[in-house]
Amino acid sequence: MAMAPVGKGLARSSFLGVAAMSPGERTMVLEHVRTWTLVFGVGVVVGIVAARFWPQTPAHAVATDRGQNFAICTGPVDAGVEAFFFLDFLTGQLKGAVLSNQTRNFQTVYEANVFADLTTVIQAKNAEIAQANAQLRRTGAPPRPEIQIPQSPNYLMVTGVADIRRGPSVGVRPGQTMLYVAETNTGIVLVYMVPWSPERHSANQPFATPLQLWAAEQFSSVVLRTE
Repeated sequence: MAMAPVGKGLARSSFLGVAAMSPGERTMVLEHVRTWTLVFGVGVVVGIVAARFWPQTPAHAVATDRGQNFAICTGPVDAGVEAFFFLDFLTGQLKGAVLSNQTRNFQTVYEANVFADLTTVIQAKNAEIAQANAQLRRTGAPPRPEIQIPQSPNYLMVTGVADIRRGPSVGVRPGQTMLYVAETNTGIVLVYMVPWSPERHSANQPFATPLQLWAAEQFSSVVLRTE
């Protein structure tokens, strides 16, 4: 016995069901269909218009990785322009670079010494701790331990976007990315501002500048190991 295709069977059943309705019922069904069709059409139009005029938020894709003695990451310095950063754990040397848009080399290069900056920050923090301990001794409270300079620093490094006032539109200004370096033995995070000159990049003029230590803070005071 031959069977009718499922789709045709359903269509025939629906048609017969509508045909069996009274005129008033058919009118109600048609009104519902027209109403939902109108609602769907209006929703599509509103979605298209909103997508056209809604401000688009740019997506920032970054990468980070690390080995036993080094860490690398990338971050945007301008629209469509990305910087690469390399941190050597053994020397504390932090270097970065931006590729030229005209030749096969790096047009902008950066440099900083993370270990030297970390040492300076620890010394400043220990001076604050010494002042606080002087007050604690007067009250008989136990003093806070000083932060030890790590003998074998261990770093984590990532980039992030910060809304920093950039001043004049011409010349060297903060890039779109900020560089965050965390030392895990001390819990201290160093934040570096990445200088950027779009004019020199467009003209392919070599540009070498130090990364600027922008901020530093100890986010964990529990880990005070020296190795």
